[in-house]
Amino acid sequence: MKVSVIVPIYNTEPYIERCLNSVLQQSYNNLELLLIDDCGTDRSMLVASNLLQQSQQNIKILRHEENRGLSAARNTGLQAATGTYVYFLDSDDELPPRAIENLVKTATLYSHPHLVCGAVDVLPPGDHAQHIHDKVPAYVEGNKAVSRVLLTRQIPIMACNKLIDRDFLISNKLYFEEGLIHEDNLWTFTMTRYIHNMAITRQITYLYHIHKAGLTQERVTSQRIESIQTIITHQIKELSDQRPLRSLQQAYIYFTAGWFLELLNSQTHQDYYKTRQWIRTTLSPFVREQRYHTLKNRLLYRALYMPPGVLKTAKRIRNSAPSSSK
Repeated sequence: MKVSVIVPIYNTEPYIERCLNSVLQQSYNNLELLLIDDCGTDRSMLVASNLLQQSQQNIKILRHEENRGLSAARNTGLQAATGTYVYFLDSDDELPPRAIENLVKTATLYSHPHLVCGAVDVLPPGDHAQHIHDKVPAYVEGNKAVSRVLLTRQIPIMACNKLIDRDFLISNKLYFEEGLIHEDNLWTFTMTRYIHNMAITRQITYLYHIHKAGLTQERVTSQRIESIQTIITHQIKELSDQRPLRSLQQAYIYFTAGWFLELLNSQTHQDYYKTRQWIRTTLSPFVREQRYHTLKNRLLYRALYMPPGVLKTAKRIRNSAPSSSK
């Protein structure tokens, strides 16, 4: 079974060698490595090209004519991939040596589900840990059951660290929305309309690096605010008419809104109150549907109308364990 590893590259010169070496040293050999040159301004592509010159692996380098962003780079890789599964890897992260092998074994064991996810190790260790919840079984089947796992964040919602059936993505047009920050959020939400099975391995299959540049990128900008508003607007338009999926989707939106308001408040951002009012107005039509939600989800929704300290506590309670909907 061929796996296409898709690595967008943009200004990650200090990390790109570590990233690519981790792919070249995988114990699983049936790999296709696709590098997408997104027109950075540093020597990332030169370092990558020099490193890969002597490699005998199946490697493709795809070049954009101009910088188009992470979403476009992932889409370019997805369209060019020829593997049964694709695997997205950010160029400042890396893979453990047996990552792909463990994921492929899990996919084979459960008859090739749409998605296979492993555990994430965050370096250096800290508050950014991304867990697979203890109650998630090794195999989940059925659209509502899989959607519950994704929408209640029982596994990391990042696009990376997942084997995903390429035909499943292409046939359902599950591309990344270009021009957005936090594009993984919308992509995962949209996927829940179509996905029917997934498998889990609790082996660590991704090493996620937190570094100063990444922390700087968490600063709130006007583009970040516009992206979150676009994501929430798109998600509302795509809400299912069926229960309990609709309630799960709404809870996912509440969590996104709560997380972003907390981020704005933590940075004492001047647009905090303006953004909070936009969120309140946008989500207010859902108040009559609260009876379909769990107590924790109702608490999070109500907390969007309360002071930041209450919101932070409610979000922590909401995220403390998987929620279920009626």
